[in-house]
Amino acid sequence: MAMFDRRSRSIASLAVISLCGTALFALSVDRSEHHSPATAPTWPTALAAYSGGSAPVAVVASRTWGGFWVASTTGTVTPEGDAQSFGDLSALQLAAPLVGMARTPSGAGYWLLGGDGGVFTFGDAGYFGSMGGTHLNGQALQIASTPSGKGYWFVARDGGVFTFGDAGFFGATGSMRLNQPVVGMAPTPDGGGYWLVARDGGVFTFGDAGFFGSTGSMRLNQPVVGMAPTPDGRGYWLVARDGGIFTFGDAAYFGSDGATSVPAPVIGMVAGPDNNGYWIALGNGQLSAFGNAPDMGTPPVAATGFSLVGQIVGLDPGHNGANGANPGIINQPVWNGRQYEPCDTAGTETGAGYTEASFNFDVAVRLSQVLRALGATVVLTRSDNNGVGPCVNQRAAIINAARADASLDIHADGGPVSGRGFTILEPVADGPNNAVTNASAHLAGEVRDLFEAVGNEPVSDYYGVGGLEPRNDLAALNLTTVPKAFIECANMSNPTDSANVASPNWRQGAAAALAEGLSRFLIGFA
Repeated sequence: MAMFDRRSRSIASLAVISLCGTALFALSVDRSEHHSPATAPTWPTALAAYSGGSAPVAVVASRTWGGFWVASTTGTVTPEGDAQSFGDLSALQLAAPLVGMARTPSGAGYWLLGGDGGVFTFGDAGYFGSMGGTHLNGQALQIASTPSGKGYWFVARDGGVFTFGDAGFFGATGSMRLNQPVVGMAPTPDGGGYWLVARDGGVFTFGDAGFFGSTGSMRLNQPVVGMAPTPDGRGYWLVARDGGIFTFGDAAYFGSDGATSVPAPVIGMVAGPDNNGYWIALGNGQLSAFGNAPDMGTPPVAATGFSLVGQIVGLDPGHNGANGANPGIINQPVWNGRQYEPCDTAGTETGAGYTEASFNFDVAVRLSQVLRALGATVVLTRSDNNGVGPCVNQRAAIINAARADASLDIHADGGPVSGRGFTILEPVADGPNNAVTNASAHLAGEVRDLFEAVGNEPVSDYYGVGGLEPRNDLAALNLTTVPKAFIECANMSNPTDSANVASPNWRQGAAAALAEGLSRFLIGFA
């Protein structure tokens, strides 16, 4: 085993593909010749996920091309067609969500990869090592078999490549500063090299992998999520999240889902063994067949959410349980990007004494459980409700340092007794947040829409307009360098709202709505 080039970096969702007996990662880039339309897919809500859901993360073709397996974040493996079941992890409590799958060259077994780098073997798949139990700088993403089946690679979010068995190391991007994070890898047919690909479609070649083009300099309607090399390794297909297909080298174009409204985000593609067809894999387990790829006609896998594998979410539960007892600390002034404000405050509470700090932390924990079940990495600014701070500028710095794909500050308000409802605060451009204010507005809108629709709470009738309010006096928003929204979930001074926030069921519903809004942003924002 070898570990190389590990630095923290975020990435998009992934999918496994299979070609000529070797499981390959879903890379992606884009080409204007077959560019995807700007219309956004419509994806159904999946609130069942928020009590611990399962989302497809990988589709792997059987050796005969007459079936496939679908692997999900909870460790389930569902065979379709002539694909046989050799077991899965559904009966185990996983240390980290499942993120990848690769079949053996014989088709009589497969490997499963956890986000912590743990490798699990089934059928004739051999065990050659893993990173399970070892701290990784970034979440593991994709596993791929060597042509002999006597080794495997996996790649992590930061572009670091890990080798086991007879898998060779040919380089990585961990030491590079990329415009967009890496999303996966695919080995060449002879195992003498591999491609790494970034979310913007930038392609990096190592060993005998050839470069045939990329879309790193193009503006894409949706980020790329998958790639499949041709059987001879002299080209590749790339697929975007909306199902648009782009061809390079000797890869032929047979059609795409880009002109349709797909029922779920695309997670990758599966190329056939003869360069004459492919499947596009959707996040609900469905396959779209093109060229000579067989139409399997099977129902989608029962999914209770869409994969967030490779995504980083920052959560800041406002205040802390011991803040009120330590005024000397929390009253210290800190620079918020425009002016000074207190390091932190104690927050508000209901008439019955349920504190905002307790509410914020409880909702954040519930929300983090949901997001992690769907494969996301979650960074919390505090680990319990018994401490002091951190200061508001430090909270922003923690999430910025994680390079979160989206972040949310969780609060409740102490407004007028007669007022009800929630408000989403969003940053105003003028400082470190300049580059992310548009994305933050998009995030705020998604969270507002879903919290209003399914959070069992109306928009505020006393604060903001339509549930939204720009703010330029908060460190959390002024200092952010990642997309961020700030929610006041309810008014703790109002009798109806105070009863709601004190209810565990209501808090679980609030977490569900927030998870849905964050997921919509993460899946749908290009």
